[in-house]
Amino acid sequence: MYRPEIERISDELYFVAASAATRRLRMQVELLSQTDVPVLVTGEAGSGKSTAARAIHALSLRSSFPFMRVKCAALTPDLLESELFGLEYGEGSGRPEGSLGKLEQCAKGTILLDEFDAMPVAMQARLLKLLETGQFMRCGGQAPLRADVRIIVATANDLEAATAEKRLQEELFYRLSAFELRVPPLRERREEIPLLLGHLMSRLTRRYGVPAPRLSASLLDVCQQYTWPGNLRELENFAKRYLAQADEEAAVRELQASPGYGVAVKNENGGNGKPGNGTTANGHAGEEHSSLKLLVRNAKWEAERAAIAEALEETHWNRKAAARLLNVSYRALLYKIQEYHLVPPADSLSRIGSDGLEQVK
Repeated sequence: MYRPEIERISDELYFVAASAATRRLRMQVELLSQTDVPVLVTGEAGSGKSTAARAIHALSLRSSFPFMRVKCAALTPDLLESELFGLEYGEGSGRPEGSLGKLEQCAKGTILLDEFDAMPVAMQARLLKLLETGQFMRCGGQAPLRADVRIIVATANDLEAATAEKRLQEELFYRLSAFELRVPPLRERREEIPLLLGHLMSRLTRRYGVPAPRLSASLLDVCQQYTWPGNLRELENFAKRYLAQADEEAAVRELQASPGYGVAVKNENGGNGKPGNGTTANGHAGEEHSSLKLLVRNAKWEAERAAIAEALEETHWNRKAAARLLNVSYRALLYKIQEYHLVPPADSLSRIGSDGLEQVK
């Protein structure tokens, strides 16, 4: 059992860690906060992706500067472009003064592009250029401007599928996927539900000035048997309803009548339907599930790395020829070489031709 930790990120935002999954997440957040690389935050809707992004900012050297969030899917393409990059203005331009985009408003800080894959492909190209050069131009502008800002992007969608369907630029995907932070869903950390629910109730009672209702063991037991498809957002909405109604029987009936009640528990505990905080007689089922997924991912990475290394060796490290052999773009291969830290053998350096050893900016 892990000692619970509740870390204040901002006035109304806290990072709660009381499981192996969130402990690992907190360690990754701290590591990424010490660098200035772009970060891709993935996870289901409502799982806490924006909280993870805020935590990276709060622990970084940019913490005293602004943090801004842009919800890409909530804006029209034109509005999103001007919101992010700003509008050129000046005498005779017809533009209002003060039309700075978030990139300029957020100078020296961190910007979170939520649901970034909802960007039109043309705007993705502008984002890729920003990541490659650190420069951008306002809408209608001619002079490039330097952006001193940390970029974090987040999505709940399958980016590999979006790339295959040409909804997401391949080069942008490989640029961002080098540093991925996955936020686990609530069903993978059910042991945290009592702590999270108690924390939410404490915040809500202070906000609304009402007494805190009792959270009985039977209510918490039912909460832990529910899969929470809406994750933390759904848990908070449940807490608000329970606070308003103060009716434990109604709250229990609501969860037990939901399709997601007991599903994960039965699957993980051999069909016995008992809670047990995601554990089985053999240990932590949630951790075993996570470990299995990690093994599958590592196997995939090892297979991909081996295939790339074999193609490079076969082509004597001619990367353009290797890209053709692997049926991927040249730029994508460059990113993968960097991601897997592949280095040509010393005897190959003299044979590398015009494709060179340039780095991806």
